[in-house]
Amino acid sequence: MDIIAAWIWNPLLSLIYIETGLLFLVLTRGLSLQLPLTIFRRIKHIEKKSKTQDHHISHGKAFLAALATSVGVGNLAGVGTAIHLGGPGAMFWLWVSAIVGSSFQMCSAYLAVRHGPKEIHSILFASPMSYIVKFTGRSWPMIAPILSGIILFHAMVSANMIQANSISRALANSMGASDFLVATVLFIAVAAAIVGGVKSIVDVASFLAPWLILLYVVSGLLILILNPLAALQAFLQIIQSAFHPYAIGGGIAGYSVMQAMQFGVSRGVFSHFSGMGTAPFLQGANDDHPAIGAYMAALVPLVDSLVVCSITGLVVLAVGDWQQFTGAYLTATAFQTALGDIGRVVLFICLGMFGYTTIIGWAHFAERSFQFLGGRNVLAFRWVFAGMTFCGPFVPVGFIWSLADVVIGLMLLFHLLPMTFIVIKTLPELLNDLQSPVSRAPL
Repeated sequence: MDIIAAWIWNPLLSLIYIETGLLFLVLTRGLSLQLPLTIFRRIKHIEKKSKTQDHHISHGKAFLAALATSVGVGNLAGVGTAIHLGGPGAMFWLWVSAIVGSSFQMCSAYLAVRHGPKEIHSILFASPMSYIVKFTGRSWPMIAPILSGIILFHAMVSANMIQANSISRALANSMGASDFLVATVLFIAVAAAIVGGVKSIVDVASFLAPWLILLYVVSGLLILILNPLAALQAFLQIIQSAFHPYAIGGGIAGYSVMQAMQFGVSRGVFSHFSGMGTAPFLQGANDDHPAIGAYMAALVPLVDSLVVCSITGLVVLAVGDWQQFTGAYLTATAFQTALGDIGRVVLFICLGMFGYTTIIGWAHFAERSFQFLGGRNVLAFRWVFAGMTFCGPFVPVGFIWSLADVVIGLMLLFHLLPMTFIVIKTLPELLNDLQSPVSRAPL
């Protein structure tokens, strides 16, 4: 599986992802980088005027739930793995993946609202399958079912199990907690959140997200402030090694630029999900002007990677032994080195809760895909999903990380290619909506 993942991402899919993202930025005139903060500042004003009804998710809660789902083990363990395997330059390419990925999220959420059904009980409502079926259903009828199946598999297996496995490994290494204990606690916590459906998931995730992210960012910034020269050197390492091979030891071996790109982009996409088709499940669950949800969706990867992942990367490079350790253990040792036992406790609280909110968010994505494919017994499905979480700590971690890379590659293929065709076909309408007075009006 490692060989297949490396073949897919190095450098083929990494280059395709970046090049397609640049194309989207050009076609959409960089709007995903211009207006998200404007919409975010107006969100309370917007929500006072928005309709509220069953199955609709308010823009504020959708943003926080999407951010809670996005910020997970990938931001802590994934960044550590990317730097260990790809060198400091991997962080630069992770940033690039988020910047270009913001346009993917914006277009995906926009298309779901603009071209999706308004009927909230439709299996196509607030899903990437809505616009794929509308624009490619006659010519390529299998694209939507295949994409839905891949999302379902990734949510059930790789995304779910990686979060559970990483939490278990970190707690086992530092606190001696058994896999069975961690699996049992996660099973109960996940079941408690997802059995109640999307409202329960969104309420839990949107409540936890801001506090956890604030705790993690403040702790990371404190470490960087206490080590200013090391932090500056870490930033310079990232920039320098993004375009030049990075030597280690005596300079005999090192990290290539292609390694940095491969692990930076792949771990970046695993963290922020851009281009995978997940944005509509939360940001498309409304009937407001499509520009509003689109810009809120574009903001998620920017916060996820340019803020949270950056904190991890800079701390790991500044005070962590990134050449020797990897994954969540690398990040944990860096926090402990800088802040002592308090740093370790903060890291494990964030790791456990980030992983938890990611799992319950993906449970919603999985359920919607399950329903699109004809599934009917939703309650039984929710219990099965929680059962897969229980299995996560017992699966070899290396295998499921490689499996995730392969599955994400397939997801990008079956979502980005048709979405590129749809965006080009509907570009005048898309630009008109995204530049409408709704998105630019003052408070």
